[in-house]
Amino acid sequence: MAELALGFPFAGALVGSLLRRRHRLALLACLAFGLAGLVAAVTARPERATLAGLDFQLAAPVQAILVVSFLAAGLAVLLAPAGADRVALAVSGLGGLAAIAAVAVLGNPVLVALAVLLTAGVHAALPALRSFGERVRAPAFGALLLVLAALLTAGTGSLAGARIAGLALVLGVTAAIGLAPFLGALDPREPAPASPVAWLGFLGPTLVVVMATRLSGGLSAEAGDAYAAVLIGLGIFNLGLGALGGWRSKPGADLWRYSFLGDWGLVLVGLGLLSRDGFGAASLLLVSILLLRLPLYLLARPALVKTGRPELHAAGLLVAAALAGSAPFAGFAARLLLLRSASAVAWPLALFLAVAMLSWLPLSIRLAQTFGRPSRRVTFGVALLLVINLAVGLYPAFILKLVGAS
Repeated sequence: MAELALGFPFAGALVGSLLRRRHRLALLACLAFGLAGLVAAVTARPERATLAGLDFQLAAPVQAILVVSFLAAGLAVLLAPAGADRVALAVSGLGGLAAIAAVAVLGNPVLVALAVLLTAGVHAALPALRSFGERVRAPAFGALLLVLAALLTAGTGSLAGARIAGLALVLGVTAAIGLAPFLGALDPREPAPASPVAWLGFLGPTLVVVMATRLSGGLSAEAGDAYAAVLIGLGIFNLGLGALGGWRSKPGADLWRYSFLGDWGLVLVGLGLLSRDGFGAASLLLVSILLLRLPLYLLARPALVKTGRPELHAAGLLVAAALAGSAPFAGFAARLLLLRSASAVAWPLALFLAVAMLSWLPLSIRLAQTFGRPSRRVTFGVALLLVINLAVGLYPAFILKLVGAS
């Protein structure tokens, strides 16, 4: 069934493109194939399977994030702004899901890297404000680093080669996602499927979990230490840059970009701690990115394009609380787990994380102001996202059990 989680979204994107002029029929086809892919992802078994000479496997943590990615794509289409081309959004979402599923289910690390490279090329070819070369540079470089990491892991027995493989693996994933030092510009006028947010908020979560659970499995213990150190170092760098950039940014797309960076910094640190609590915290943060930060940015994008005067309404305080990871939303449980795991390793690290987390409290209020005066449609979308995030925050054990971190 794992291969069907790849096949159904790909077929849906193809059929939706062919039926694009018949708007309602195209949407129904995309919905049917999307639901079929979701069912295939939910019911897939973790055992390795072979089809046409290719190995397919869907580990439990990757499966959980893949399922959440399907839900995030559905929310993006459901909550699309009035007047938006839902067919184009649905086709792009299914294409992205096919790319995510390929990364999730392919058993050969080299094929995973090639899937990332192909995704980078297709994504950069979408109509956008930036040039093809500017958009393809970082993810293509990341994919090539992933190929290097896979080849070194399989073909070298030296400690130096293994450490280079670990370094290439982490840098490859961060480059593909678009994290610092490979951070790209976020322009709200650019269509969401073609913007950096497609990697930061949609394609990236599954890729980083595949890195942590499968691609890093071939590293030796000595190389694993270097791999963890690079993860924590890049996490601290992204977290610090996100906080500093957020304080220097006005309420707008730049502030949203740095907010994604801040969350990703916490994710990298959690994965680098190599502990159950750290992995659980990273998983909850990835779920929050997919089901809260990404759809909230998509809802705020029309207001960001208009560049109106920032306003804060009563519901905006709840949005700010959720984005900052306050109780009882999902980010709170993630931050508690991360602090507990970090304090067991080094208290200065835990102290830095706590300060960085607190710094986002006022910045999240500024993020909530970017919605301006929301319409009823946006208000409904925000309320739905807050309810989902509240449910995850009240019952985080459900997600932690799915990813094997309970």
